[in-house]
Amino acid sequence: MTSSSALSHLIHRVGSTMSNGMSSALKNGGEVYNEEVDDALALLPRYLRVYVSHYHDDFYIAKSFDPRLVAQLMVEGFLPIAGSSRFLLPKLHLERCVLQLSPDSKLHISKSTRKKSKRFQLSLNEAFDDVVKGCHKQHGINWLFPPIVSAFRALQKETIDYGDCQTQLVENGSFQPSGTIPVRFYSVEIWNAETGALAGGELGYTVGGIYSSLTGFTKEDAAGSVQLAALGKLLLQCGFLRWDLGMEMEYKRQLGAELIARTDFVREVHRTRVENKDLVLRCNGRKNAKEIIDFDRPDNDATNTKRRSGAKHERTQKDGGAKKRPHDE
Repeated sequence: MTSSSALSHLIHRVGSTMSNGMSSALKNGGEVYNEEVDDALALLPRYLRVYVSHYHDDFYIAKSFDPRLVAQLMVEGFLPIAGSSRFLLPKLHLERCVLQLSPDSKLHISKSTRKKSKRFQLSLNEAFDDVVKGCHKQHGINWLFPPIVSAFRALQKETIDYGDCQTQLVENGSFQPSGTIPVRFYSVEIWNAETGALAGGELGYTVGGIYSSLTGFTKEDAAGSVQLAALGKLLLQCGFLRWDLGMEMEYKRQLGAELIARTDFVREVHRTRVENKDLVLRCNGRKNAKEIIDFDRPDNDATNTKRRSGAKHERTQKDGGAKKRPHDE
């Protein structure tokens, strides 16, 4: 993973190329993009159009799996997936399945899931490769091809080593960065508390106050529902506002998610990536899933007080657990 200044150079180069190309087209009386007609193109920032094109429906396409590009797409609201080992297929769903966490959480946890949760433990960033293997075993390669796995691994390593992956903030159709935005990538694991075996997990990332789930797997009864419930409660504890679950599925509806239009979703990403950029998802070691799920129950006043006082977290490196990011020469 390259440094933030290297990414700044990339964005500057993209912007210069686009500016020259647009000027040339307009001088010749041509139109580069008709944004009023094509909503899909309107949602693709100009500074990314050298590398990314609209493909069809809610899919876009790029030939690069550079982790910097993948992270930059994340902060613009795209869900990065792969169409093959040759093409990145960023997806911007026409409608996004999103669960509201704050204010007034809509997360629903069944009594059955709560009861079974004591059999499991939750962790973060302990077993990235095993989670990938689990996803492949359950779903096949699907869209999780080696090049995008490598990009995700680089983003996760950057998150572990330095607390986040720095991307560029480029606003209002500009080609010049006006700041930086952190992306944090995670593997989420659910473990059998008795045997210590991996029972399920998922890959995901955060931008501002939104956590986005990418893909996951389960290989033990109840492990999937418990992992979702515990992760939802952990997101609540850490102060997150929305849980992006991608495409609509019945189990997501049952969890409490609702559909929102992609323009509204992108608008929310652009707002929270600045206002809530210091939010960090944390789980120190392996924690019992039931303890996480019961964290804010009425009979747990001590932990409720702790939650209110610590909802907004500082960056990981301020805890002393992350390396200092090296300066570029």
